[in-house]
Amino acid sequence: MPAEAEHGNNRLIPLEAYRGIAAFIVLIHHFFLGFSPYTTGLLEQLRNKDSFIGQPFFALFNGTAAVGFFFTLSGFVLCWSYFNHENPQKLLLAFIKRFPRLAATVTITTVGSYFLFRLNLYYFHEASKISLSPWLDAFANGLTPGFEPSFIDSIVQGVTTFFTGEYSYNNNLWTMKAEFFGSIIVYMLTCFIALILGYRFLFYALMTTSISALFYNDLIFPFVVGTFLSCYLAKNKKEISFKASITLIIFGLFMLGYMIPEKSYAWVSHTPDILKAHTKTLLHTLGSACIIFATMTNRKLFMRLNGSSLRFIGKISFPLYLVHTLIICSLSSYVYLTLANHGIGNLPNLITVFIVTAVTSIALALPLSRFDDWWVKQVNSVARRILAEKKVIY
Repeated sequence: MPAEAEHGNNRLIPLEAYRGIAAFIVLIHHFFLGFSPYTTGLLEQLRNKDSFIGQPFFALFNGTAAVGFFFTLSGFVLCWSYFNHENPQKLLLAFIKRFPRLAATVTITTVGSYFLFRLNLYYFHEASKISLSPWLDAFANGLTPGFEPSFIDSIVQGVTTFFTGEYSYNNNLWTMKAEFFGSIIVYMLTCFIALILGYRFLFYALMTTSISALFYNDLIFPFVVGTFLSCYLAKNKKEISFKASITLIIFGLFMLGYMIPEKSYAWVSHTPDILKAHTKTLLHTLGSACIIFATMTNRKLFMRLNGSSLRFIGKISFPLYLVHTLIICSLSSYVYLTLANHGIGNLPNLITVFIVTAVTSIALALPLSRFDDWWVKQVNSVARRILAEKKVIY
């Protein structure tokens, strides 16, 4: 297995790079939602025959599919180390540090958003009058009636969004509750597979568990699939040809391009009624699993995706995901509004605003990723001390 052979520390650089690429796709998704909603056609009321939606290349603009990829990838990565080494202490350590590991970086962005509100640096409402985007007008769909920014509330929301699901300071935080509870389910499933199932009947367990997850909550389904895929690949050292891996990736991207059953995806309209409400989740998870499987089962592909530049993309993925919407609603909206008011044409305006959005988001993600690295080390240190004390006690 390429990952096991090349990464004794279980740092799966290609998969981390995929996470960074997915975060950038979410940025693109939100950019078009805010400033050119007709282009992608994501909003039904702002869609025409020329909109990108329904085309296979829509995977490059499909933030919804990118989030599904995040969740599937989390299910895979969170239990990868355990299935390769079966160290219960490491699994317990991962469980203990999951919440504090996420909470600090998230809270920084909610507090940052509070200051943007207080300093009147948000221009999303004014910009939306020109772009005609209801998504932008509603603060990326995060604005709640009667909302008044509060410093204390921004801290509380940053810490508690994992349990409450509230995201009035940063719309991207809507995924944090699913990410946190999905992580808990991954750890529980890992224990079930290792201690009770004993790696037998994995296929039947996957079918039972995933179907239950799908009809309970669509957002949990990708975590379940990612967990079983991680177990299968850790215990079955597969190697497929480079051509087969590329074919699987192309197929996976095609699945990730789905949003509505039109154009290249008209065939999806024939899905059985019982599954229609879950079609996006099923196809996005299938596409994600294919890409992960293809990458982890071909040494040549894995090593080509193992460079320093891709490592960098992976490092900034979480901060980039967290900050870019705040940039879109503040600086990007201001630039868009200013250029439009000075008579700059729509296309050069959009190109300029996209560059501003991408560059500024990456620039802010860099120090935040350094903080995240430092914070993870502190959390690891405290969690290990807690485990050491427990060993002494018991």
